[in-house]
Amino acid sequence: MSIPGLGQLPIKANTSTVRQTTTLYPYWEWRFEVSHSDSLSVRITSGIADRDGTELALNKWYRFTGTRSKISTARGCTLEFEGACDRQRVVELTPESSASNLYMNLHFLLDRLRHEARNGRSLATGPRLMVVGPDSVGKSTLARTLTAYAVKAGFQPIVVNTSPREGMLPLPGTLTAATFATMMNIESEGTGAWAGTPTSGPAEVQPKLPLVFFYGHEHATDDLQLYKDVASRLAGAVTSRMSEDKDAKPAGLIIDTPGVSLEGDAGSKELDLVQHIVEEFSVNMLLVLGSQSVEDTLKKKFHGEKTSLGDVINVVGLEKPDGVVTNDPAWLLACQHAAIKEYFYGDSKTSLSAPKQMVDFDAVTIFRVPEPTGTSNEYRTLERIEPSPALTHWTMPVMDAKMNESHEAIRTATVHGFVYIADVNKDRRKISVLGPASGRDPQKPLLLGSWPEQYINLVG
Repeated sequence: MSIPGLGQLPIKANTSTVRQTTTLYPYWEWRFEVSHSDSLSVRITSGIADRDGTELALNKWYRFTGTRSKISTARGCTLEFEGACDRQRVVELTPESSASNLYMNLHFLLDRLRHEARNGRSLATGPRLMVVGPDSVGKSTLARTLTAYAVKAGFQPIVVNTSPREGMLPLPGTLTAATFATMMNIESEGTGAWAGTPTSGPAEVQPKLPLVFFYGHEHATDDLQLYKDVASRLAGAVTSRMSEDKDAKPAGLIIDTPGVSLEGDAGSKELDLVQHIVEEFSVNMLLVLGSQSVEDTLKKKFHGEKTSLGDVINVVGLEKPDGVVTNDPAWLLACQHAAIKEYFYGDSKTSLSAPKQMVDFDAVTIFRVPEPTGTSNEYRTLERIEPSPALTHWTMPVMDAKMNESHEAIRTATVHGFVYIADVNKDRRKISVLGPASGRDPQKPLLLGSWPEQYINLVG
């Protein structure tokens, strides 16, 4: 896509509290970046605008922190903003160059397929689409936008996140699925963020309660066999839900995926990963974003192929939207820390007080996620580890299993919640644990992975 012109050059380190006004004409976008240590307030004073498909209410202030995003308009609007903004600019687009316009047209196609499934004219379920492409091309934004459009049209799609690097609703290091039946949180943080982590506090937007499985590594290809095992478990649970839920079945699936280039040494593993997700979730539409080479490879791979439900697998290529920001490692780490902090203490609008409790060494069972062994199907047992000061500042999932169950049952169980290890006193044999609720079941084991990484000090 090409940008006809820029209405405003980037402004860096704008920490002025003076309120500013910007006018957007049809199909224009206002792009902004706010660091995790600052906040920016925005409101629409006239016209209609949305953030990734979710419409902003008129004359309502929205507060953003730790966010790289955009506000789009198809009819024009006027917005006001005040606070600290690292970078902001107006981008003048046309209907032909607007990604929002392209995504809306794509939604109309999906909407027709959903209505056909709902009205019984289709033997299969609703569309099961999967967004594929390299890192930092806007995959999560596309998935989020199509989800928002589907919800607004009265459908309840199941959204699946298969990228362990960035969490959807829960913390990173997990594969998740959730039914979206209500609007998404406009103020959610991060890049391509969904709706913040589930909390027990009050909220304007109904919280989404995801189905969560723990993988424990940053990249899907770090341990491909373990990743495929976890993805299969998630797919089984999602497929079962769709078969039983009359609202979810016609709405179908929207699957966000890890970044893949299908090139170099990791190319064969990435292709294996994509094929596994397509097979397990019976994907019938692959949206390839921002890569002609990935599109060509997948068209060749799935040419003439059909899903387990009998429909043809279609591969559709989309150009990378202009203005997509590359997520550098420092930003991703800041997003990870912000997600951990929000899980235990809430966000700027919902303040939580996570209780701290002392637990005896003997009352806790901790297993380490097994180390990668290539692509072998050989089962690997979990390694039970003794509590030590080295575990301080790690965030671990509480598995929905009993500690005397088999290692396989523990490893593939759903996640009950997360705890943060605030301190380990080896002399007293006590662990100081921070959890979202008091009274953690000592019969539920903890898992230690390599991702998410240690938080510097959540309680300091």
